[in-house]
Amino acid sequence: MTIEPFPLPDQIHTIVLDFDGVFTDNKVWVDQDGRESVRCDRADGLAFDMLRHAQAQGALSVDVFILSKEPNPVVLSRAKKLQLACQHGIRDKRAFLSDHFTRLRPDDPNPFTGLLYVGNDLNDAPVMRKAGWAAAPADAHPAVRAIANIHLTAAGGHGCVRELVERLLRINEMTEWELDELISNC
Repeated sequence: MTIEPFPLPDQIHTIVLDFDGVFTDNKVWVDQDGRESVRCDRADGLAFDMLRHAQAQGALSVDVFILSKEPNPVVLSRAKKLQLACQHGIRDKRAFLSDHFTRLRPDDPNPFTGLLYVGNDLNDAPVMRKAGWAAAPADAHPAVRAIANIHLTAAGGHGCVRELVERLLRINEMTEWELDELISNC
């Protein structure tokens, strides 16, 4: 079994997550009035609590946000619930991130090196090709899985975000005491 590379906390400065197909199973329900709803995995919520605790403890320092092509209120609603920043309605994600890094990291000659991007579909591919770290859920488009250097075993909407965060925090290497300490502070 080959162990694929995974970034150390000091190798990344930004985690960007697509929404549909990452937080969701890429399905949408539409009612007779045209209102949309999606299904998300509650396990992802604890993942962000753990991530915030690790940041508060100085274990890592990263900017985390959702970047979605979809201009849908459900994206904003879930981001608010998870206490995550969100940019939605973004057609060209690579251009958006280039501008974002130019503003926030003007002295960094290659800010994409410290980016961990999680995407599942073809519109994520341009960013994933440029990112230092690209993760894909188990059910991502085959071309996107081919680009990714982190292959998640969980499908979108089925805990893939939780899996990513647990791998980043190295939950499987924690002692029982360390894990209890982490969880009791979430």
